[in-house]
Amino acid sequence: MLYDKPATTIDEQIALLRARGMQGDEALMRRWLETVGYYRLSAYWLPFELPAQADATRTKLFPDGTNFESIVDIYVFDRKLRLLVTEAIERIEIALRSRWTNRLTLAHGSHAHLDVTVFQSGYDHLALLSALAIRARESKEVFVEHYRRKYEEPFMPPLWVVTELMTFGELSRWLQATRDLKVKAAVAKDLGLPNREVLEGTLQLFSYIRNICAHHGRLWNRQTVKRLPLIKRFRQDLVISRVETDQGVQHQPANFIYNALVALAHMVRHQSGDTSFPARVAALVATRPDHQRRAMGFPQDWAGRPCWAAAVGRPL
Repeated sequence: MLYDKPATTIDEQIALLRARGMQGDEALMRRWLETVGYYRLSAYWLPFELPAQADATRTKLFPDGTNFESIVDIYVFDRKLRLLVTEAIERIEIALRSRWTNRLTLAHGSHAHLDVTVFQSGYDHLALLSALAIRARESKEVFVEHYRRKYEEPFMPPLWVVTELMTFGELSRWLQATRDLKVKAAVAKDLGLPNREVLEGTLQLFSYIRNICAHHGRLWNRQTVKRLPLIKRFRQDLVISRVETDQGVQHQPANFIYNALVALAHMVRHQSGDTSFPARVAALVATRPDHQRRAMGFPQDWAGRPCWAAAVGRPL
C-alpha cells in the first residue's frame, strides 16, 4: 500500500479534531499543536476515542464532553513523571558506574576492560571495546585528553576514566559480559538487589525506560516490552500477573510503569535513606484520578503499600 496522506496545516488539524468531537479553546489547541505536535499528542488522546468495531482498529471519534484541556493535563503529568524517572535512573546509573568500576579494577587491574579473559566468551568483547575506543579517541573531556598527553601505553585510559564515556545501555552490556560472578554479585548488593540475575534484568528494564525518557516518549499508560524480574523483597509492593510462557503459566511482575517505579524507589532509597524521590512520586501520582492510575498499573491500595506508605508525610 502506498502512503499518500498529505501534510496538514494547524487550522486543518484543529478542524479535524473538532469534526471528530474534540472540544476546547482554539488558542490552546493551536499553541499545543504548534509546539508539541499533532502526532505526539495523539498518543495521549487515543484512550479517549470511542471503541472500534470488531473489523476496525480505531474510530478516531471522541465521545461528547472530550476536552482538549484533558489531553494537555495528562501530557503535563507525563512530562513531570518522566523527569522524576530520569532523575532516579541517573542516580542508579552513577552508582552502577562507581561500584562496578571499583570492584572490577580492584580484582583485575586498572585496564581490566582490555583483557578478553575478564569477559564471557558469549559476548562480543571486541565490539564493545571497539566502540569504547572510538569514543575515547574522539572525546574532548579533560580527563581523557590528560591521559593521551601523559601516557602512551596502554592505548586506552583506565576503566574508571572510560566508564564515564559509556551510555547506560553500554554499561549494562559490559556488566552482563563480566565473567567474574563475585564482582557482579557484589555490585547487585551494592545497588540493593539480591543477586546478579536480578541486577541484569532490572538494568535491562531501566535502560529501556531511560531510552523512552531520552526521546521524550510516553510513560503514563505504556506497557513495557521488558519486565521487571520478580524481586521477592519487593513483593509486597509489586503487582504480579499471570503470564503464559512456553513452560506454562508463570507469575511475573506486570509490565506497567508502576512496577518500575517500585524498583526505582527501593533502589534509590538504598543509596540514600533520606531521599525524597518516593514522596515526590506519590504526591504526583495522587493528583491523578483512579482510572489514570490504573492505566499505569497502580493497584487500588497502592498508597498503603510499604514502598509508598513510608513516603507519605516526608518532605518533598
